[in-house]
Amino acid sequence: MIEFDKVNIGDKLKVVGAGAPGFAKLGDTVTVIKTGKQRVDVTHDETGESVYFVLTCGAARLEPVS
Repeated sequence: MIEFDKVNIGDKLKVVGAGAPGFAKLGDTVTVIKTGKQRVDVTHDETGESVYFVLTCGAARLEPVS
């Protein structure tokens, strides 16, 4: 699970947990393009499609890539 206040533009995140049906498969990598107080906008590294994740349910679907 990510913490929105610790995510920066350009960070790489991995889709985990409940995933992101219709956007990405579990384990896919996304890049942060915009951050907010309880939100992060990302671009899928393979498809280039962009979406956003919000609140706790969105944060639980992403993990930092080490």
